[in-house]
Amino acid sequence: MLFSDTFSIPAGATDTPLSRRGSLFEFIKAPTILEIALIQQTGAIGALLASISSGTDILLEEGPIIVAARFPVYPDDFFWRDEAAPPDRLRIATRNTTAGAIVCVTVVKFNPAF
Repeated sequence: MLFSDTFSIPAGATDTPLSRRGSLFEFIKAPTILEIALIQQTGAIGALLASISSGTDILLEEGPIIVAARFPVYPDDFFWRDEAAPPDRLRIATRNTTAGAIVCVTVVKFNPAF
């Protein structure tokens, strides 16, 4: 299974793509190995900060993400990996620290953990 979203974050705003879209993937339904990629497609390096958590596991807290004008490449851009189980919540939040909009791509691979 795969979640993918490309979105523009306005100046000074935050975004949580899974909850904004009301994604069924936000809450883990079965034991899963998550692989996550975030790419900032526009703007200066470090202008977009991200936080990622899966259940009680904090994978990234307000850290910069890769900057590239392309879609994430597997496995090269999938820096975050975690094991999740019901009823964990996957939370990905991005914060634009600039005065202009920034485009971001989020991709999450959901691999069954047997």
